[in-house]
Amino acid sequence: MSMQLVLAVNTSADGKTLADWFRWCWLGSDGNPQPESAASGDREALRTALGERTGGNQSTWLILPGNSVGTRELEYSEKEKKHLRNLLPFQLEDSVVGDVEDLHFALGAPADGRVVVAYTDKTWLQAVFAELATLGIEVTRCWSAPLILPRAEEAASDAYNHWSLGLYDGQFYIRYAPALGFSLAESHARMALSLLLTSQERVDRLPDLQLRAATEEDLVKLTELVPAELQGSIKDQIVADAWALDYSSTAIDICQGDFSQRLPIERWWKIWKSVAIFAGVCAAVYLGVLIFEIQKLSGENVKIRQQIEAAARGAIPQGRMVDPEKQLTTALKQLQPANQSGRVMEILVVVLPQISSVPNVSVKGIAYVGEIGELNINVQADSFATFETLAQNIRTKGFNAEVLSANAQGNVQTARLKITKNPQ
Repeated sequence: MSMQLVLAVNTSADGKTLADWFRWCWLGSDGNPQPESAASGDREALRTALGERTGGNQSTWLILPGNSVGTRELEYSEKEKKHLRNLLPFQLEDSVVGDVEDLHFALGAPADGRVVVAYTDKTWLQAVFAELATLGIEVTRCWSAPLILPRAEEAASDAYNHWSLGLYDGQFYIRYAPALGFSLAESHARMALSLLLTSQERVDRLPDLQLRAATEEDLVKLTELVPAELQGSIKDQIVADAWALDYSSTAIDICQGDFSQRLPIERWWKIWKSVAIFAGVCAAVYLGVLIFEIQKLSGENVKIRQQIEAAARGAIPQGRMVDPEKQLTTALKQLQPANQSGRVMEILVVVLPQISSVPNVSVKGIAYVGEIGELNINVQADSFATFETLAQNIRTKGFNAEVLSANAQGNVQTARLKITKNPQ
């Protein structure tokens, strides 16, 4: 893991007002605290420490004072399981000072009809997070201090019969279940232990005690604070640094609900702001050029359409011009035969030269039936034999030719030549 900042905040005597004082420590790549990095100080000292190590925003694990966070184990029914976050706070209405609407609640893992609820003053916690945000600190995990006291290894299988006690900086800490604990002034420790012992319904024997303190002197003090009835239950006495805590603990993470970790949009914006602005300018320029090109091409398209329509008018002089290209295509198709027996140009290129080669012959009309590929030519000549000669000449070129509707008006003979292409 990378270097991780662990930060503990201090409170005033009422447990609600954030004081301008902090303790912090960095965890090494192995997850263990680096003793040389431990320090304390005011806001400016913390800002300086952050600047020396990170120079920017810092992801942080936050430790809250135990006297500011309460914990309670509550019962629930299976039908209530889906709505625990909404229902459980109201079970505490008669046992907390103030309105539950003013408290922030965090839930542990529900099991066997029981769940632990941690609660603290919402306004105070918002002030803590806001204060840290001004220092560029982003809280990703948050615990109550007594709930991350290490527990004995055997406590995992006998959760409620192993208590961890700690004494640091005049504060007494106790973790009497995986997710239950509190802290208070050293002077009240003996009374608190006696009251806790008598209130424990789930302890079927005297609990085993593990004592922890920063020095031998504090360890002796802590031993003396243990009531007489629990002196024989002390199993371990450990001298341990204040930062030697259970950071992989199953303790309740206070970062839930309104305080759950959000996407760091603001931090990302600060990092990518200049890039985003540049990208926006580039996009605006590109869009402007694109619009200009579209308008330019649109104008050219209008001119081209006008030219097409003018050209189409040369072939289709009458009628409304709606779609020149489509209308020209339709007109061209009408000049094409429906089958492959012949095409008008193939017939005309052969027939017309044959007619022009015979003297005293004139063409009076030409009609082409595209559906059947039939060409009809009305011709005039001075003799009927001329028509037969024309028909014979055309037949020699590979076409069918018949003389139809022949008649005479004086010395002028008129006939219709029916010409089709021989099928292949």
